[in-house]
Amino acid sequence: MEYHSFYSDVSNRKRLFPMAQSNLQPAILSVDKLTKQYGTFRALDECDLKVYENSIFGLLGPNGSGKTTLIRCLLGYLQPTSGRASVQELDCCTQSLLVRQRVGYLPAEPKLFRMMRGRDCIEFFTSMHPRGSKTAAMRYADRLALDLSRRVAFMSTGMRRKLSICCVLGCPSPLMILDEPTENLDPSVRFTVIDLIQEIHQQGSTVVLCSHILSEIESLCDQVGVLRQGKIVRTARLDEVRTTHLLRAEIGPEGGPGSGLSDLPSGIRLLETKNQSVTLELAGTIDAYCNWISQSGLRNIRLELVGLRGLYDQYHHPDGIPSKETRRSMEHQGTDELR
Repeated sequence: MEYHSFYSDVSNRKRLFPMAQSNLQPAILSVDKLTKQYGTFRALDECDLKVYENSIFGLLGPNGSGKTTLIRCLLGYLQPTSGRASVQELDCCTQSLLVRQRVGYLPAEPKLFRMMRGRDCIEFFTSMHPRGSKTAAMRYADRLALDLSRRVAFMSTGMRRKLSICCVLGCPSPLMILDEPTENLDPSVRFTVIDLIQEIHQQGSTVVLCSHILSEIESLCDQVGVLRQGKIVRTARLDEVRTTHLLRAEIGPEGGPGSGLSDLPSGIRLLETKNQSVTLELAGTIDAYCNWISQSGLRNIRLELVGLRGLYDQYHHPDGIPSKETRRSMEHQGTDELR
């Protein structure tokens, strides 16, 4: 069966290359300068993205940043104004049917047949999909403690979310796009869903996860992308984010110690300068920069571990939109693809 051959191929590849990094794998999803314009409004603005096989990629961005538009373009539901997107080298516009056969999609607001019972929904969706497994979907429902005898119309919002998860995960695909999979779920059920996502990844699926819960992204993903105003403004590996620090300090007067920050060592990015204050991003461990910091002449130095929240706040500032200088620096330095 196609279901078994897909996973056996991936399992063999993982055994042969157990230490392979995700960026050494081929890209299962490629987005090149994808633009979607409505009149003068750009929902997507020359968006670039690569997601590599066997990875879990976290897509971050507030409501209105372009996540849903991007997903709809990937699935062929929307035609982009310009640019290109592909899944397993299949064009998302001209070969959308073949793309959808290789993608499992859990929308943020799934629609189910209201008069069907839960078990009937599972049977319907798994029977329609070439890799559908009713047995697997029923097993997921049992782990989520979902009552499948109830009609969808009489299910709570959380129960309908559970049912949607069972229907989608019961149809495993090379690429799984999950939009807010734990929304409206109790904390204990969220942990179970996280376990299920890890399991389908271990079985061979590449996962694109959209979530507003940063702790879920940190616990599940190995790569993240930040979407802002229709553009991917930053991609990063989580292992790098966990060792990245922000340095905030005061700079000396012009011509004095600490005034010249134009020649920064490799690994340090200038994020913002404001009056006599400066914010720098230091990649890697602090040890590598101790000598430079001690000789820089910076004053009142404060160091803090960035983490995913800090990375997100650099582009979606909690106190409002960052300054023009900050945005220009971020967009210039932060849009490189993962290497």
